[in-house]
Amino acid sequence: MAQQVRKIVLNRWTVLCTVMFMVLVGIAGCGGEKEKKDTDLVLGNWVYYSNRIYILIAIDMKGTWTSSVRIADVTSKIVDSRGTAGGTWHLDEGQLIITVVASDINDVWEKDGTYFYKILELNDHLMVLEGENGRKEEWKKTVPQKGKEGSGAVNPIVGMAPYAVNLNKHSSNAQDRYLCLSMHLELMELMPEQPVPQFHPRARDAAIMYLSSLIYDDVSDFDRIKVQKEKVKDVLNPYMEGLIKDVVIDHVIIAVSAAKVEEFIIEHTPAPSAEEPAEGEDGKKDGTVNDAADKENSKDA
Repeated sequence: MAQQVRKIVLNRWTVLCTVMFMVLVGIAGCGGEKEKKDTDLVLGNWVYYSNRIYILIAIDMKGTWTSSVRIADVTSKIVDSRGTAGGTWHLDEGQLIITVVASDINDVWEKDGTYFYKILELNDHLMVLEGENGRKEEWKKTVPQKGKEGSGAVNPIVGMAPYAVNLNKHSSNAQDRYLCLSMHLELMELMPEQPVPQFHPRARDAAIMYLSSLIYDDVSDFDRIKVQKEKVKDVLNPYMEGLIKDVVIDHVIIAVSAAKVEEFIIEHTPAPSAEEPAEGEDGKKDGTVNDAADKENSKDA
């Protein structure tokens, strides 16, 4: 009987010690959680806006930062870059301390200067700082615009499904030719948080109508295609808020058979993603001529 009592007491003591150990570990973990959380939250790309001036700062986990200044016009669409700066940063008792190592925008970040900011609020999307002069600044986290994969372009890229249209003919006896184009749009630099405009179906229709009006002589060599590229830009820009900087032609061929057209479309149509429907997903490949009725209508045009 005494042995059973000792066993029960020992088991209860073991359980009690285990619970106390877990509580102590939890308390220790909570003590260092805030600093770790703040250190994680402060990382990333932030933007501060005032009087059409955007100050961007990228804070990385290595303890360094870089900053640039962008100025927008009254439309908030035209961007003028004005200098860069960089240095080191660290957190200390609720303060963000920024040291400037290099700068050519001394009115924003003075070279060799140190700035102390009291952190009033910090979360995944917002950082409210109070400077030494008592002025509060609201910094919003931004997501960098994604360009076309592998393009190396800094400006936003809008991809398009390939185009394949019948070239116009002067007479019904002329040989059928098809202009096949794979291209994408390079946009002007956008303001932070300004969304990339969507490529409207009417923009594609307008491009198809224009390209279908061309004859073989209009696109018979690369110099003439470059001329038409600029005109396509003029056709599409009204549908893209005037933000198209360049129309980039990736591939172009003049096909003389529907089979070659189909090969081009298959080769240059990107696989549809799970998030976005394929362009022209209305039961027909916009801009392609792939049935007898379309061929006849194009010949009569």
